[in-house]
Amino acid sequence: MSRFQIAWAISLALNVYYVLLLVRVVFSWLNIRRPHPILIRIHHVSYAATEPLLRPIRNVLMRYQQGVPIDLSPLIAWLLLDLVSRILIRALL
Repeated sequence: MSRFQIAWAISLALNVYYVLLLVRVVFSWLNIRRPHPILIRIHHVSYAATEPLLRPIRNVLMRYQQGVPIDLSPLIAWLLLDLVSRILIRALL
C-alpha cells in the first residue's frame, strides 16, 4: 500500500467521523417528538461513535466551563481531528 493510499484512507475515515460529529450536533439541536426508527438508529450510531472521543474532552472542559450551558466538546474534537489529520497527511506525503 502506498503512502498516498494510506493518506487517502486516513482522510476518508476522518471525513466520515466529521459527518458523525455533525449528525450528533444536529440531533442535539432537534426536538423530534416521534422519530422514525431509521433516525433513532442514526442517532445511536453517531452517539456510539463519537462519545469515546467527546467524553474525555467534556471532562476537561467541565473544569473551565462552569455555568456555561453550551457543550463545546464537538468543536474541540473537530479542531483536534483536523490538526491530527493535517499532521498525519503531511508526514505521509
